[in-house]
Amino acid sequence: MVSTMADPIYGIHQSQPFDVFSYMKANARRLNLVGRFSYLPNLLTKPQIGLVAGMDLIISDEIAYYDEPMMDGQTRRYAKVKGFLADYSPVKTASASLLDIQLVEEEITRLGYTDLRVILSTEDREELAVAFGVASNRISLNMKAAEVFEIRAGVPTYTNDPYSVMDAPYDGEGYARVNGAWVLSDHLVHPDIDGGTAYV
Repeated sequence: MVSTMADPIYGIHQSQPFDVFSYMKANARRLNLVGRFSYLPNLLTKPQIGLVAGMDLIISDEIAYYDEPMMDGQTRRYAKVKGFLADYSPVKTASASLLDIQLVEEEITRLGYTDLRVILSTEDREELAVAFGVASNRISLNMKAAEVFEIRAGVPTYTNDPYSVMDAPYDGEGYARVNGAWVLSDHLVHPDIDGGTAYV
């Protein structure tokens, strides 16, 4: 099923990691990160990471999904893209670097990626190395702070078939939805008010 007018769009319609990387790189000036963008597979080919002072934005090629159950029985699925912001400096404090990282994250939400969730905030290059999947000696000693985040991206797809109470049999009986099908209700007995018995 295609998305409807009511479906939120996060960033641009395209939601593959490289699409998100390209869109953010095109907005580098707005993010104040000109020349500081990397796509994770390319970054991992470098012997050292963070040799030049400044903040880097890295987009992972990892593909993940965010599933949102809907009231009609369908599941709305969005792509989920992982990114890294790391600040390298020989003079800044970790707290100053973290504030600068958070300013960039605010700009990312203004680009339309309003569902941004930080999954790791660290001042430890060992932790950043684990997140990148590299040895810690490849990360610059000047790494002051870093955050790993996930964003919901693009337009959704749908899984499962929709259903509605309008689909239920209309014959005067009571029905319930069980395992995706309408079945005759067993009319469980409930204690009632005023001494009688109430059936549902």
